[in-house]
Amino acid sequence: MGMREWLNGPNVAVVLFFIGIAGLTIRKNMMMSVICLGVLNAAAIVFFVTMNSSPTYAPPMMADGTLTESGSVADPVPQALMITSVVIGVAVTAMMLVLILGIYRQHGTIDWAQAKLIREGRGTEIADAGFAAPAVNWRSLALGSRKNHPPHTTDGRNEAKRPPAQRS
Repeated sequence: MGMREWLNGPNVAVVLFFIGIAGLTIRKNMMMSVICLGVLNAAAIVFFVTMNSSPTYAPPMMADGTLTESGSVADPVPQALMITSVVIGVAVTAMMLVLILGIYRQHGTIDWAQAKLIREGRGTEIADAGFAAPAVNWRSLALGSRKNHPPHTTDGRNEAKRPPAQRS
């Protein structure tokens, strides 16, 4: 079996699937988990679109809108389902990123084990567990130094721009 015969859609899908599974089990970073789930989603899409395809199949409908008369027509149902799967995958990925952002804001980390220790109230064990402190304080990079910013109220209005009588 040559390389050309082996390099087909279902085989590529299986390789992508196992790459995604390996990434989920090996990496403990939440962002890498999102990327690996995206790879798993792509593997499922590639598998379902290519599992019963052949270069000899004709499209079910021609560009001018007429139906194909030949007997070997590609099945359009898996392709339609996979378009839906792509849209759902994008929505799920966006939701996962929002949840990871919330976890980062609450716990200050995107590492699964560190977040679990902090959530359980054992944040002092992080140094004992061998976790190094982050080399870059991402929060200060994202928000900037608070010394240069005027104080804000809880409702988001700038306290410095309000008249003194209204300041709390």
